[in-house]
Amino acid sequence: MSASSRTPLLKRIAERVVGPDFAKVIWKRIEIIGDVAIIRKSFDVPTEVYKSIGEEILREIPYVKSVWLAASPVQGFERVREYIHLAGERKSETIYREHGCMFKVDFTKVYISPVLGFDHIRIARIARNGEKILNMFAGFGPYSIIVSKYAKPVYVVSIDLNEFAVHYARINIEINRVEAYNDIIHGDALTITSSLNEKFDRILLPYPDAFKDAFKVALDAVKIGGYLHPHLFVEAPNKREALHKAYETVSTYAQSLGAVVEPLGGHVIRGVAPRKYHVTVDVVVKSKTKNVL
Repeated sequence: MSASSRTPLLKRIAERVVGPDFAKVIWKRIEIIGDVAIIRKSFDVPTEVYKSIGEEILREIPYVKSVWLAASPVQGFERVREYIHLAGERKSETIYREHGCMFKVDFTKVYISPVLGFDHIRIARIARNGEKILNMFAGFGPYSIIVSKYAKPVYVVSIDLNEFAVHYARINIEINRVEAYNDIIHGDALTITSSLNEKFDRILLPYPDAFKDAFKVALDAVKIGGYLHPHLFVEAPNKREALHKAYETVSTYAQSLGAVVEPLGGHVIRGVAPRKYHVTVDVVVKSKTKNVL
C-alpha cells in the first residue's frame, strides 16, 4: 500500500486544492449519509476554504450529490449542529442505509452519527426475542428499528423530545415494516418513562449528557434481571482505562441508588477530546429497592 493510499481522502483533497498548511489542521474524516457528504469545520480554518474542497469531493465521490460543512458542535435538546452548504444540490433530507434497514433523515434537524452503527447492530445481536424494550432517546429510530429487525422484540417504546426526530422515526418504522410492535412518543423521557406503568426487559440510554438523570429513571423502569445500556463520557488516559472507569462509574452510581448491577460488556464508541471518551456499557440489574425515584 502506498503512502498516498493510506492518507485519508479528505486530507489528500485538501492538500491538492488548498495546500498542505490547511490540510494539516482540517478534520480528517468525511461522513457519508446517503448521498450527502459532511465535513467538520476546524476552528482555525475559514469557511471559504471549504468551498473548493466541497466541489472536489463531488468530483472524487460520484454518488455524492451534496456537500455540507458542520460548523458547530452538537447543541440543544434537539442534539443538532449548525450546517453550511458547500457544493452540489442544496438538500439535507436523504435516505441513509444501515444493517439492511433504510432511514429517511434530515441531518440538519435530527442527530445522526454513522460511528454509532456498530453499537446499533451490537445491541440488536445481544437482545433476545420477546423482550419489552425502551429506547429513552430514540432520535430517528436506528436502535429501535435495527433491534426490531434482528431480535424480534414483542414491544419497543421509543421516546424523543425532538419533534422532527419523532416525525422521522414514525416514517422509518413504516419504511422498515416494524410498526406492529413499535410505539413512538414525543416528549421528555425523564418524565414520560415513569408514567408508562411498564417494567422493561431492556432499556437503552444513548445520550451521554443525561447519563445520571436517565440512569436513575431507567433503573426504576427496568425489571430485576433486566438490562440497561447507558452511555456516558469518561476521562481516562486510554480506551482500555476508559471502559474500566465506565464500569466503575455505573456500578458505583447504581449502588448509591440502592441497586446492584453487574457489568456484562460494552465498548468505547469514540474519543471526543484528548483523554475523554464516549463509552457505553451493558449491565444486568441484580437487585434494587422497590422504588428508586
